Amino acid sequence: IFLLFSSFAIVTQENVTNEKPKWILGFGANFIDNSATADGQYFNVSNQWNYLPTISKVSVERLMTDQFSIEGVVAINKLSSNKMQNGIFISEDVNYLGLDLNGKFYFGKSLFDVPAFDPYLVAGFGMNSVDDAANQTSNFGLGFNYWFKPNFGLRMQTMGKYGFTQNTLLNNHIQHSAELVFKF
Repeated sequence: IFLLFSSFAIVTQENVTNEKPKWILGFGANFIDNSATADGQYFNVSNQWNYLPTISKVSVERLMTDQFSIEGVVAINKLSSNKMQNGIFISEDVNYLGLDLNGKFYFGKSLFDVPAFDPYLVAGFGMNSVDDAANQTSNFGLGFNYWFKPNFGLRMQTMGKYGFTQNTLLNNHIQHSAELVFKF
């Protein structure tokens, strides 16, 4: 019985280790540019980006194939009163909550011969809430994973979020993010 159990455990372990990972879990920070300025200063971090000094983004991604995946994201942030928000300055800080469902297309294997570098296009839909006001968005962006180890890496992403309703504090905005990612 012991020999039978040991053989079963070895075969099971071998099948698990040969199976490709199907999930990616990410933890990190997000930065929102909601300035709505036409001056082209998209990376003016100190004057335009809103962020929290903590983990503010969690993502769960299901790999469907080597090139396609589906991702769910929860992000929190705070829109600051001392930074321009949608072309104006607001009277007080307001809380942000974002929920997104995105699809990803990984295109790096066909273009680059660098296995650790994994770029992708991302598109989907979201729901953003700023205090009591909610707005739906369509999302489009670009990002990449850089794998330090086969199952551990860094994700960098920039996504434009275009609001369905244009008369709210948070309609169109850009969301940048950096995450540590774990593949399992």
